[in-house]
Amino acid sequence: MATDSLTALGLGTEEPHPQPMHRPPRSQNERLMNLPLALRAYLFLGLIEAVAAMAAFFFVLKGAGWIYGQRLTPSDPLYLSATTACLSAIIVMQSINVFLCRSSVEPAFTRRIFNNPLILWGVALELVSLLLINYTPWGNLLLETAAVPVELWLFLLPFAAGMIGLEELRKWFVRRSLRARSTIGGLRPSS
Repeated sequence: MATDSLTALGLGTEEPHPQPMHRPPRSQNERLMNLPLALRAYLFLGLIEAVAAMAAFFFVLKGAGWIYGQRLTPSDPLYLSATTACLSAIIVMQSINVFLCRSSVEPAFTRRIFNNPLILWGVALELVSLLLINYTPWGNLLLETAAVPVELWLFLLPFAAGMIGLEELRKWFVRRSLRARSTIGGLRPSS
Protein backbone atom coordinates (compact mmCIF):
# COMPACT_ATOMS: atom_id res chain seq x y z
CA MET A 1 0.00 0.00 0.00
CA ALA A 2 2.74 2.45 0.90
CA THR A 3 4.85 1.69 -2.14
CA ASP A 4 1.96 2.15 -4.59
CA SER A 5 0.81 5.58 -3.35
CA LEU A 6 3.36 7.71 -5.22
CA THR A 7 2.74 5.92 -8.52
CA ALA A 8 -1.03 6.34 -8.05
CA LEU A 9 -0.50 10.07 -7.50
CA GLY A 10 1.65 10.10 -10.63
CA LEU A 11 -1.15 8.56 -12.67
CA GLY A 12 -3.48 11.25 -11.34
CA THR A 13 -1.16 13.97 -12.70
CA GLU A 14 -0.73 12.32 -16.11
CA GLU A 15 -1.08 14.68 -19.09
CA PRO A 16 -4.37 14.30 -21.00
CA HIS A 17 -4.50 12.78 -24.44
CA PRO A 18 -3.28 15.38 -26.98
CA GLN A 19 -6.17 14.89 -29.43
CA PRO A 20 -9.39 14.34 -27.46
CA MET A 21 -11.57 15.71 -30.25
CA HIS A 22 -10.62 12.81 -32.50
CA ARG A 23 -12.45 10.39 -30.23
CA PRO A 24 -16.18 9.84 -30.08
CA PRO A 25 -17.81 11.64 -27.14
CA ARG A 26 -18.58 9.73 -23.96
CA SER A 27 -22.08 9.53 -22.61
CA GLN A 28 -22.98 12.05 -19.90
CA ASN A 29 -24.13 9.11 -17.79
CA GLU A 30 -20.85 7.21 -18.03
CA ARG A 31 -19.30 6.63 -14.62
CA LEU A 32 -15.64 6.87 -13.72
CA MET A 33 -15.64 3.21 -12.70
CA ASN A 34 -17.47 1.46 -15.49
CA LEU A 35 -17.71 -2.17 -16.56
CA PRO A 36 -14.92 -2.06 -19.21
CA LEU A 37 -12.54 -0.44 -16.71
CA ALA A 38 -13.41 -2.97 -13.99
CA LEU A 39 -12.96 -5.88 -16.41
CA ARG A 40 -9.59 -4.53 -17.57
CA ALA A 41 -8.32 -3.84 -14.05
CA TYR A 42 -9.55 -6.92 -12.23
CA LEU A 43 -10.24 -9.70 -14.72
CA PHE A 44 -7.49 -8.92 -17.22
CA LEU A 45 -4.48 -7.15 -15.68
CA GLY A 46 -5.33 -8.33 -12.16
CA LEU A 47 -5.57 -11.92 -13.30
CA ILE A 48 -2.16 -11.72 -14.99
CA GLU A 49 -0.68 -10.31 -11.78
CA ALA A 50 -2.34 -13.04 -9.70
CA VAL A 51 -0.94 -15.77 -11.95
CA ALA A 52 2.55 -14.25 -11.69
CA ALA A 53 2.27 -14.00 -7.89
CA MET A 54 1.14 -17.59 -7.43
CA ALA A 55 3.71 -18.85 -9.93
CA ALA A 56 6.44 -17.07 -7.95
CA PHE A 57 5.16 -18.63 -4.72
CA PHE A 58 5.33 -22.16 -6.14
CA PHE A 59 8.58 -21.48 -8.01
CA VAL A 60 10.34 -20.87 -4.68
CA LEU A 61 8.71 -23.88 -3.04
CA LYS A 62 9.52 -26.26 -5.90
CA GLY A 63 13.07 -24.86 -6.19
CA ALA A 64 13.69 -25.86 -2.57
CA GLY A 65 12.39 -29.40 -3.09
CA TRP A 66 8.93 -28.92 -1.59
CA ILE A 67 6.40 -31.59 -2.56
CA TYR A 68 2.69 -30.85 -2.96
CA GLY A 69 0.88 -31.68 0.27
CA GLN A 70 3.92 -31.14 2.48
CA ARG A 71 2.94 -28.90 5.40
CA LEU A 72 4.93 -25.79 6.22
CA THR A 73 4.50 -23.73 9.36
CA PRO A 74 4.05 -19.96 9.02
CA SER A 75 7.50 -19.45 10.58
CA ASP A 76 9.27 -21.92 8.27
CA PRO A 77 12.02 -20.07 6.33
CA LEU A 78 10.89 -21.74 3.09
CA TYR A 79 7.30 -20.58 3.61
CA LEU A 80 8.51 -17.05 4.40
CA SER A 81 10.64 -17.03 1.25
CA ALA A 82 7.71 -18.25 -0.87
CA THR A 83 5.34 -15.60 0.51
CA THR A 84 8.03 -12.97 -0.02
CA ALA A 85 8.35 -14.16 -3.62
CA CYS A 86 4.59 -13.74 -4.01
CA LEU A 87 4.78 -10.19 -2.64
CA SER A 88 7.79 -9.46 -4.86
CA ALA A 89 5.90 -10.60 -7.95
CA ILE A 90 2.96 -8.36 -7.08
CA ILE A 91 5.22 -5.32 -6.64
CA VAL A 92 7.15 -6.02 -9.86
CA MET A 93 3.93 -6.48 -11.83
CA GLN A 94 2.45 -3.31 -10.31
CA SER A 95 5.57 -1.43 -11.37
CA ILE A 96 4.97 -2.58 -14.95
CA ASN A 97 1.23 -1.95 -14.65
CA VAL A 98 1.65 1.75 -13.82
CA PHE A 99 3.23 2.36 -17.23
CA LEU A 100 0.48 0.36 -18.94
CA CYS A 101 -2.22 2.38 -17.16
CA ARG A 102 -0.99 5.78 -18.30
CA SER A 103 -3.52 5.42 -21.12
CA SER A 104 -6.27 2.86 -21.63
CA VAL A 105 -5.95 3.20 -25.41
CA GLU A 106 -2.55 4.55 -26.46
CA PRO A 107 0.54 2.31 -26.46
CA ALA A 108 2.39 2.46 -23.15
CA PHE A 109 5.70 3.55 -24.55
CA THR A 110 4.53 6.22 -27.01
CA ARG A 111 4.23 8.63 -24.09
CA ARG A 112 7.54 9.92 -22.91
CA ILE A 113 8.55 8.05 -19.77
CA PHE A 114 10.44 10.97 -18.25
CA ASN A 115 7.49 13.39 -18.51
CA ASN A 116 6.04 12.20 -15.21
CA PRO A 117 8.63 12.24 -12.40
CA LEU A 118 6.08 11.11 -9.79
CA ILE A 119 5.67 7.80 -11.59
CA LEU A 120 9.43 7.37 -11.93
CA TRP A 121 10.04 8.21 -8.26
CA GLY A 122 7.17 5.92 -7.28
CA VAL A 123 8.57 2.97 -9.22
CA ALA A 124 12.04 3.64 -7.81
CA LEU A 125 10.57 3.72 -4.28
CA GLU A 126 8.72 0.46 -4.94
CA LEU A 127 11.84 -1.31 -6.16
CA VAL A 128 14.13 -0.01 -3.41
CA SER A 129 11.50 -0.93 -0.79
CA LEU A 130 11.23 -4.37 -2.35
CA LEU A 131 14.97 -4.95 -2.07
CA LEU A 132 14.96 -3.74 1.55
CA ILE A 133 12.02 -6.01 2.39
CA ASN A 134 13.74 -8.97 0.73
CA TYR A 135 17.37 -8.63 1.65
CA THR A 136 17.78 -6.76 4.93
CA PRO A 137 17.51 -8.33 8.40
CA TRP A 138 15.28 -5.52 9.71
CA GLY A 139 13.02 -5.77 6.64
CA ASN A 140 12.74 -9.52 7.19
CA LEU A 141 12.01 -9.04 10.88
CA LEU A 142 9.54 -6.19 10.50
CA LEU A 143 7.45 -7.77 7.73
CA GLU A 144 8.18 -11.45 8.41
CA THR A 145 9.83 -11.95 5.04
CA ALA A 146 12.82 -13.95 3.91
CA ALA A 147 15.26 -13.51 1.05
CA VAL A 148 14.14 -14.83 -2.30
CA PRO A 149 16.48 -16.66 -4.66
CA VAL A 150 18.08 -14.50 -7.35
CA GLU A 151 16.59 -16.79 -10.01
CA LEU A 152 13.14 -15.45 -9.08
CA TRP A 153 13.86 -12.16 -10.84
CA LEU A 154 14.59 -13.98 -14.11
CA PHE A 155 11.52 -16.16 -13.57
CA LEU A 156 9.33 -13.02 -13.37
CA LEU A 157 10.61 -11.53 -16.65
CA PRO A 158 8.32 -13.57 -18.95
CA PHE A 159 5.31 -12.62 -16.82
CA ALA A 160 6.19 -8.92 -17.06
CA ALA A 161 6.80 -9.20 -20.82
CA GLY A 162 3.55 -11.17 -21.22
CA MET A 163 1.57 -8.54 -19.34
CA ILE A 164 3.01 -5.80 -21.55
CA GLY A 165 2.34 -7.78 -24.73
CA LEU A 166 -1.22 -8.74 -23.84
CA GLU A 167 -2.16 -5.23 -22.71
CA GLU A 168 -0.64 -3.68 -25.83
CA LEU A 169 -2.57 -6.18 -27.96
CA ARG A 170 -5.79 -5.26 -26.11
CA LYS A 171 -5.09 -1.55 -26.68
CA TRP A 172 -4.49 -2.21 -30.37
CA PHE A 173 -7.93 -3.85 -30.66
CA VAL A 174 -9.52 -0.92 -28.80
CA ARG A 175 -7.85 1.64 -31.10
CA ARG A 176 -8.94 -0.35 -34.13
CA SER A 177 -12.51 -0.45 -32.83
CA LEU A 178 -12.48 3.30 -32.10
CA ARG A 179 -11.19 4.06 -35.59
CA ALA A 180 -13.92 1.92 -37.13
CA ARG A 181 -16.61 3.68 -35.07
CA SER A 182 -15.13 7.10 -35.89
CA THR A 183 -15.15 6.34 -39.60
CA ILE A 184 -18.74 5.07 -39.46
CA GLY A 185 -19.86 8.08 -37.42
CA GLY A 186 -18.33 10.55 -39.87
CA LEU A 187 -15.46 11.62 -37.62
CA ARG A 188 -11.92 11.67 -38.90
CA PRO A 189 -9.92 8.77 -37.37
CA SER A 190 -6.93 9.70 -35.26
CA SER A 191 -3.47 8.54 -36.17
